[in-house]
Amino acid sequence: MSTFKNIQGKNIRSYANNAPNATAGEMWYNRAELKLKGVVASAAWSSGGPLATARRILGGAGTQTAALGFGGRLAPPPNANSALTEEYNGTGWAAGGALGTARFGIKGAGTQTAAVGFGGSTPITGKTEEYNGTAWSEQNDMGTARYSGGGFGIQTAAVMATGSTYPTTPNATEEYNGTSWTAGGNVGSARYNLAAAGIESAGLIFGGQTPTVAKTEEYNGTAWSEQNDMNTARANLGGAGTQDAALAFGAPNATELYDGTSWTTSPLTLATARGAMGDAGTQPAALAFGGSPNSAATEEYNFTANTITAGAWASGGNLNTARRAAAGFGTQTAAVVAGGNTSAPGYGGTANSEEYNGASWAEGNNMNTPRANINSAGYGPQTSGNIVGGAAPSTGLTNYETYDGTDYSNGPALNTGRFGAAAVGTSTAGLCMGGYYDPGGTNGSTNSEEYGGSSWAAGNAMNTARYDGMGFGTQTAGAIAGGYGTAAIANVEEYNGTSWTNATALANPQRIGGSVGTQTDALIFGGLLGPSETKSTLAQGYDGTTWSSRPSMATARIQISPASAGTSVLTLAAGGNIQNPVTNATEEFTGETTAINIVDITTS
Repeated sequence: MSTFKNIQGKNIRSYANNAPNATAGEMWYNRAELKLKGVVASAAWSSGGPLATARRILGGAGTQTAALGFGGRLAPPPNANSALTEEYNGTGWAAGGALGTARFGIKGAGTQTAAVGFGGSTPITGKTEEYNGTAWSEQNDMGTARYSGGGFGIQTAAVMATGSTYPTTPNATEEYNGTSWTAGGNVGSARYNLAAAGIESAGLIFGGQTPTVAKTEEYNGTAWSEQNDMNTARANLGGAGTQDAALAFGAPNATELYDGTSWTTSPLTLATARGAMGDAGTQPAALAFGGSPNSAATEEYNFTANTITAGAWASGGNLNTARRAAAGFGTQTAAVVAGGNTSAPGYGGTANSEEYNGASWAEGNNMNTPRANINSAGYGPQTSGNIVGGAAPSTGLTNYETYDGTDYSNGPALNTGRFGAAAVGTSTAGLCMGGYYDPGGTNGSTNSEEYGGSSWAAGNAMNTARYDGMGFGTQTAGAIAGGYGTAAIANVEEYNGTSWTNATALANPQRIGGSVGTQTDALIFGGLLGPSETKSTLAQGYDGTTWSSRPSMATARIQISPASAGTSVLTLAAGGNIQNPVTNATEEFTGETTAINIVDITTS
């Protein structure tokens, strides 16, 4: 009888627990559990960061970690065509350059930095545009204007197969060489709202309608040949991969895999059932985004030895005292919320302070000075917290208090009283930014002050006056995002300890939200989105260069108290204003995690 050593060329090792740095296919004996263990690969769909703008019938290109979504149709009303482009980095979406022509039913091919988009409606068009990673440029049109066909390939060798010219459905194929379109072989079954995969010389189309079909055809660069049908006939589906390793998903909510000969139905389904979505990637690493009903959802398909747990917000314990615009500091499992407004509207403040242990809030000792509208001006860990400024009741305060985990102490006063400011740093190196001095009497301030452990001193002025901005970072590597000046602003500035520099702006003007993290790894969430000034669930991450989407909060709210010493992947949002009156609700954010998939090996 053969042994494992004869088959694999090595013995099964024994460990006190699990094997260190285990890899796919590895097996070992776990002495603590008295079990044979191993690492196996498996497939799963998991949530990614949502599109910034929900839409359907949009185009897609690229890979799972560098994708492009463009065009589409917005939610009714206004049910308008979109020219928006968003770029995905494997975590979230960021704004890209807009299409020259807004349209839905556009198809795409290529990569995030070298893509081509073609066709679309309304009106029905053959327009072709190329994307260089920054902007779209118009190229020569297709020979036949159409939309919702099968698009695949690369920027310099793309294919458009069949599609709708309404009311007819041509079976024509066209090939793009990076300059112009020429006729290719006709498909066997004309249809639209189909999916496609592969390259010009080895393409694949599947599904579609007129009527809804399960038909599959392969392209060799010259002619199409019919292959085995999918197991489920469907239209408005998504697709990814190559001619001999393709993936079909959605509409209905089923996943099928193609091996170059036949389709196999997977037990996996999208978490958000939908069709008419954007798609990108390969069979082991695909991406589905947007879709109908109008959606911003993004989901990733992975076949991997890792277990991926998507980032998400979850309910935490409720505050004992509902409030808004309070100071928040600490971490997700050791936080403090202090002060704030206990009614809406109004400037009446409280001195009440509470501590969070990761599950529930408990009353702590009060601040020395009641105050409201502190907003983003609390910082530090639970046992070394700092609260700067605020309003009492409508006058900007110079008060600065520190918290040692038990009691509050008065510290040196600010030079300029303010509320609606942002502050970051430590108990010996703080930075206070912006704010305003009376309710509506100014458009905010450019003023900044630094704390050195004994007193506050004037720092250099910001470039843009604001209040209700969201701060993150440290005294020598700080930043402030959004806020309100003469209007809601998207401006972001970074501070190096001496001077302010304009950085990448927010995709949407945003203010009075929560903020945590560092100058190169930050998270902002909730607040008001301008110019409509609507309460938002939006969360955005910043890597020091680019802003991109993160999982949205469960409840839209403003004037949130975050755990400011938290991180971009581990924080909380407490209190705030949902729809007048104020709330005591807490949400906890945990970013995406990845762990090796260790299973028990049995004989069954």
